[in-house]
Amino acid sequence: MQFLDSYADRGLLAERIAKGIVVAVAAASLLGSVYYFFFRNWREERQAREFFELLQAQAYERAYSMWGCSVEEPCRYYPYEEFLEDWGPLAPYGTLRTYELGRSYTQPGGVILRYSINGAEGDPLWIELDPPAINFAPN
Repeated sequence: MQFLDSYADRGLLAERIAKGIVVAVAAASLLGSVYYFFFRNWREERQAREFFELLQAQAYERAYSMWGCSVEEPCRYYPYEEFLEDWGPLAPYGTLRTYELGRSYTQPGGVILRYSINGAEGDPLWIELDPPAINFAPN
């Protein structure tokens, strides 16, 4: 009888291992899904938050540098003066008091991010992945 008892113990052990594997795979799938839907664009959204916080602090030169430009070497098609017209105190929405990030959409090479400033919806931003830079989203 001892010979048959050892087979029963192995069957229970194999069943426990199989159940553990199924539970581990299900948990990993659940965690992966949560990450994918809620945190996949976290780095880009953090970059956008930093940009808007610089605008709130009226550190326009540092915010302009997040576009990959500088006052000393302005972008060819987006000079600093134009940046100030879009984001400075004379911008259509005025001085930035509050902002809210909206949905973000992953695209090849970057992320499109919707936002609102002082309660008004802004033009979507394009956040480049490599090198990290902010720009207006293409139409």
